Amino acid sequence: MDYNKEKKLKYVKSGRRWDDIKYFNDKEAVLLDLEDEIEKELLKKLGWKNKPQIIIIDGVDGVGKSTVVENMIKQVEKEGLKVRFNTFKRRRNDDERFKELSKKYEWLFRKQVVEEINRRIVEFTNEDVIILDKLLYCEYFYQKTKSFNRGYISPYGNHRMEKEIFKYKKIIDNAIIIFLENKECWNNYIGRETKKNNRGHKASYEILNEKEYMDMVKIFKEHQNIYENEGKYRKVEIKNDNKSWEKVYKQVERLLKEQNDY
Repeated sequence: MDYNKEKKLKYVKSGRRWDDIKYFNDKEAVLLDLEDEIEKELLKKLGWKNKPQIIIIDGVDGVGKSTVVENMIKQVEKEGLKVRFNTFKRRRNDDERFKELSKKYEWLFRKQVVEEINRRIVEFTNEDVIILDKLLYCEYFYQKTKSFNRGYISPYGNHRMEKEIFKYKKIIDNAIIIFLENKECWNNYIGRETKKNNRGHKASYEILNEKEYMDMVKIFKEHQNIYENEGKYRKVEIKNDNKSWEKVYKQVERLLKEQNDY
């Protein structure tokens, strides 16, 4: 193995305390909020003109993320930009240990789910835009939701999951975050899950009833302060139509303009 290729390098702003230092490889580091000189040097090393912009479309299950992202990707490509949209997933059927819920392995399954979502952030080449329709923080929200706590994950298991959940927090803090809300989200969720269940698809979690689902919605909303960079965060209410994505896209454009002006 080429050590120089694999080793981690540290990239920090001046004035940081030692315990704030994190280690990133070059491609991970370029996604951080770096000082100008460090960023220029890193881009030169990678042979890139610009760093990719991460755009995260967040929201509860059934809110309409996929529809928004699909249209946004088409629009970004129409503008001549290269887009990376990764869909790495971990499913229960990928490993015999995970096929049935168990106290021994449930934390590991959920941790691997998060690892695959993390891959969506950092596996790219030289695209202009990286778009995500699911963020690893959703696993944090799930574990905070009472209806998800069925006694399968111990506090220590949660701790090990959370280490992976917050692994790229500094990168996420430098991303544009759009949190979607939709009054029809419950109907969307139950309709989708019922269809999947009828086709024999085994979900990672049992289908929620309306009370449990609305509890999850409440937790998602209450914990939005997990995104600390308010200047790159917006809430957008959408509908089940073919126009709401434009509303989201305009918010992204505004945030990008504010970022560039700054």
